[in-house]
Amino acid sequence: MAIVVQTKQRSGWTMERTLSALGVPRSVYYAWRNREQLQDRPGVPQRVYMVLPEERAAICAFALKHAKIGYRKLTWMMVDADVACVGESTVYRVLNEADLLSRWKRSERSSGEYHFRPNAPNQQWHTDVMYVWVAARFYFLLSFVDAYSRYVVCHKLMLSLTGEQVANALEEALAANSGAKPRVVHDHGSEFVNRDVAAVMKAHDLLDIKTRPRHPESNGIVERFNGTVRDESDDNYGKNYLEAQTIVERLMKQYNEERLHAALGYMTPATWHFADPEQVRLERATRIAAARTHRKTINQQRLKEAA
Repeated sequence: MAIVVQTKQRSGWTMERTLSALGVPRSVYYAWRNREQLQDRPGVPQRVYMVLPEERAAICAFALKHAKIGYRKLTWMMVDADVACVGESTVYRVLNEADLLSRWKRSERSSGEYHFRPNAPNQQWHTDVMYVWVAARFYFLLSFVDAYSRYVVCHKLMLSLTGEQVANALEEALAANSGAKPRVVHDHGSEFVNRDVAAVMKAHDLLDIKTRPRHPESNGIVERFNGTVRDESDDNYGKNYLEAQTIVERLMKQYNEERLHAALGYMTPATWHFADPEQVRLERATRIAAARTHRKTINQQRLKEAA
C-alpha cells in the first residue's frame, strides 16, 4: 500500500497507471483499502445450511478410515456414531469433491423373485454351505439367514458335510428360536436333500423350499451373505480349525450387531430382528434436524460477521 502511494506521488501518474505498472488489479487494491488488515479472510458461507468445514473434514476422515464402504452406508454410520449428521446427497457431494468416492460396476438385477414377502422375523430362513479353506483342507460353514432381518440365526463350522450334520444344525437353530416355524429355502445340495433333514422338517412341520436349478439368485440372501463373509475375512481364516472358529465367530457378531445393511435402511440385522427399526429412524431424523439447526446458527453468525 505504501509503495502504491509513493509511486503515484513521485511519478505523478494516475492511480490506474500506477496499479498497472505494479501488476495489481484495481479490484484487489480497493478491496485492500476497504479492509482493516490485508490477510485473506475465510470464505463466507453462501447458504445458511451449507455443510460446515469441520463437518467436511470429519466426513473425509471417516471415509478414508472406511475406504471400502459406499457413501450411503457411510452416511448412516456417521449419523449413528454422531460424527456428522448430514444427508446422503451431502456426503456424496463432499466425497466427490474430495475424490474419495468408490465406484464399481454393478451387476444386473435378477429376474427371479419370491411372491412371499416376510413381514416379521423367523418366517423364512435361507441356508447354504460355504467352503472354507484352512491349513490345506476344506471346512464347511453352514448358515441360516433370516429373510426379514438378514440376521444369522445359526451358523456352524463343520468338519464334514453330511445330512446328519445339517439336520443337527437345523435343530439347534430351531431350539435357539423357540416357537419359530420358518419356511426353509435351500438349493438341491445332497446335504439338504436327504432323510435326516427331511425328518427334522417333518417333525417341526416346516415348509421345505428348493430353489430353481442353476439359479443361485433364488437363494440370493444367503449367497450375498457368503460373499460378505469372504470380503470381510479376505478369505483368511487362520492356521487351524480353532483359529477359524474364532474368526468366524467374530465375523458373525460383527455382521449381526455392527455392520449396516443396505436392504435394511442401513441398520444392523440385530435391530430388525430384536428391536424397533422405526425408533432408529426417528432417532436419526432427530439428530439430523438438530445438526441442521446448529449448522444454520453457525452460518448465520458467520454471514453477520462478514457483512
